[in-house]
Amino acid sequence: MRIVFIEIENFRGIKNLTWAPAAGMNCLIGPGDSTKTTILDAIELCLNPRSFIFADDCDFYDLNIKDPIRIIITLSGLPPSFITEDRYGLHLRGWDPVAATIIDEPVVGLDEALSIMVVIDQSLEARWSIHNDRIDAAEIDPPTVRYKDAKQLATNRLGPFAERHLGWGRTSVLTRIGEAGEGFSLQLAEAGRAARMSFKAADQGVFKKAVDRAEELSKLFAVPVRGKFTAELDVQGVSLTSGGISLHDGSLPLRRLGTGSARLLVSALQHDAGPPHIAIIDEIEHGLEPHRVARLLKYLKTPKTNEGAGQPQIFATTHSPVVIRELTAADIFAVRAKGGTTTVASVAATAKDPNTAQRHLRGTPEAFLVRKVIVGEGRTEQGLARGLDDWWQTLEQDSFALQSVVAIDGGGKDNAPLVAEHLRDLGYDVFLLLDSDEPPNQDALKRAKDKGAVVHQWPDECSTEERLFLDLPWEGVRAMIKLAIDFNGQISVMAVMDNALSAAGQPTATDAKLGGDRDSEQVRRVLGKVAKDKSWFKDITRGERLSTVIGPNLTAIPKTPLAKGIVAIRSWVDGG
Repeated sequence: MRIVFIEIENFRGIKNLTWAPAAGMNCLIGPGDSTKTTILDAIELCLNPRSFIFADDCDFYDLNIKDPIRIIITLSGLPPSFITEDRYGLHLRGWDPVAATIIDEPVVGLDEALSIMVVIDQSLEARWSIHNDRIDAAEIDPPTVRYKDAKQLATNRLGPFAERHLGWGRTSVLTRIGEAGEGFSLQLAEAGRAARMSFKAADQGVFKKAVDRAEELSKLFAVPVRGKFTAELDVQGVSLTSGGISLHDGSLPLRRLGTGSARLLVSALQHDAGPPHIAIIDEIEHGLEPHRVARLLKYLKTPKTNEGAGQPQIFATTHSPVVIRELTAADIFAVRAKGGTTTVASVAATAKDPNTAQRHLRGTPEAFLVRKVIVGEGRTEQGLARGLDDWWQTLEQDSFALQSVVAIDGGGKDNAPLVAEHLRDLGYDVFLLLDSDEPPNQDALKRAKDKGAVVHQWPDECSTEERLFLDLPWEGVRAMIKLAIDFNGQISVMAVMDNALSAAGQPTATDAKLGGDRDSEQVRRVLGKVAKDKSWFKDITRGERLSTVIGPNLTAIPKTPLAKGIVAIRSWVDGG
């Protein structure tokens, strides 16, 4: 049994959402407040009917209690008992997996499906029922899910506090493993009797004064005394229940495990326990080191061999690049919320091909965890943007982190527009920073622009390095050469400069130095081309260091293309 379609209205930050999740792993990614956890909460709420619900006005979208909360979960792969006429067979619908649509009547060739709905109105009372258009049109009280069937629909939820699953409580995963369930009552009754006998055999003197006085007062006020008052252990008073039985390692309760270890063990137990078939894990990486996260994900995605257990459908959230790297593009879904409308987009389905999507995920996973992405053509542009972020913070401007921005390496002139296009398809704001010395992938560039990516190319057919050498004050040019010497060594830098200047008919740097008298467009172009060709700054760290030269000189060159481009980046970062 799995969820094939989700509909949410007026629940917390979601005014409306429709989504057809994948059959296996559904890892939701996106910036904070994109309603990822709200989606998990909605699934759990709808598929776990209960006699009480802790809802309040804050659970309504925009606090508007006049519009009821409405969540509909449609499931397929139903147990045979569910589709009989005396159960839910008359209320089934059809699910078209190719078109990802629901047909209200069952149709031959389509999957049989059942829709469960929960509605919460301003009375804050929740009503669970079977849903389809036929029931709505009949204007009668809709049928409900039987209590014992609700157990099969229920989800597993692994939250921050996993230790409750390490005991045999009512909702614990351990109650579904093995054959111990029916023996709970007898075991607990025997334990209660043993506890009373042990207590009775202990020293009763500590209770004598209070017991005697209570008996005297009872007789004084004509309260019947059948025999003699004693102090006995009331097992019910100390709550000796199944929840008090827990896993131990020797004499040490496993609830004392660290957060990560407890979550790791419970996740594995839930995966192995069989039905319910739908598992929910919020922040799957919580408390786990990268290698243990990788191990858990691999285990969760491995088909189970338990007879009748089936492969669970998993809904998870993450803020970890490690998780993104370990999963495939088909497992990951980008969540975006705008104006109350939440969209969930498959990373794999929105890419031109699966290999492209997977390459982007493995190469730049951090890009998928923010709202806005600066896609630099290469490592120089990525480093430059990162360095400018550091510089702007010294001026007390908002950091990239505060604005939910990250700068990434686009992988070259052909690949960077493809990355920008893919990110736009997933709902990310994108600023694409390109050289203009060589033409980029024109088709992908046009598509990225048409889809809303902001594109900035340096004018005059030059690379980033050439643009810097052309526009910075001469002292800035000299400072960049000093940086190049720091990175590459003086002998190497001087040699390539001398060769290039000599070939251009200019005095060499060794003979004529690089004083202010050498400041000319021709010399600047020669130096810029050398910097590009010899990869002086084609490294993220080196690109970052460029900002220490650029930042202090920007106010002196406000009319240059370099300054205008940097202002464009800052304006985009600060934009809505």
